[in-house]
Amino acid sequence: MTDASRILITGANGLLGQYLVAALSGTQTVVLATAKGERRFPLPDPERFTYAELDITDRASVLALVNDFQPDIIIHGAAMTAPDPCETNREACLAVNVGGTSNLAEAARIQDALL
Repeated sequence: MTDASRILITGANGLLGQYLVAALSGTQTVVLATAKGERRFPLPDPERFTYAELDITDRASVLALVNDFQPDIIIHGAAMTAPDPCETNREACLAVNVGGTSNLAEAARIQDALL
């Protein structure tokens, strides 16, 4: 990875995503941070860091966003991680954790981006 890489981060509102955004602030990397819902963290440098809402279960949205941003690297941190909600809502858990990951893998393959 060079300092000029373009990185797409999913799950940017989560613990891992927020840490990655902060860790990349000292580089020349261009970052598109995504998550479901409004941004819950400050952008270190609005010229290199942007935020977009993204539902990774929406295949068309994932493909369009990746096509538009053209990342070199996709760091996939979006997931349903709490066991109780995953047990009570298995369909949603599978849609996010399996379907969303599949959508990102397809988009990465099309874009020739690392996932």
